[in-house]
Amino acid sequence: MNLEFKELDLDWPSELSVFDLRSYILSKLIEYGEPLRWAITSVTTHSEKTIQVISVEVVLIIKQDKGKGINSELN
Repeated sequence: MNLEFKELDLDWPSELSVFDLRSYILSKLIEYGEPLRWAITSVTTHSEKTIQVISVEVVLIIKQDKGKGINSELN
């Protein structure tokens, strides 16, 4: 297992409420590994696109021998 730090920019769809934002971010982070810690560092609004971009810093647990993601040892 390794720890890896990443900085990601995620589009925040306009139809997604702030109450669903946590699960949305986690669903995106799991594509890179198992999130250990993460934080939203900024939110930028692009008026010409009517979208917001969320900047996230994350520390991921990377399981090199058994794939990525939560409970990959069960696979």
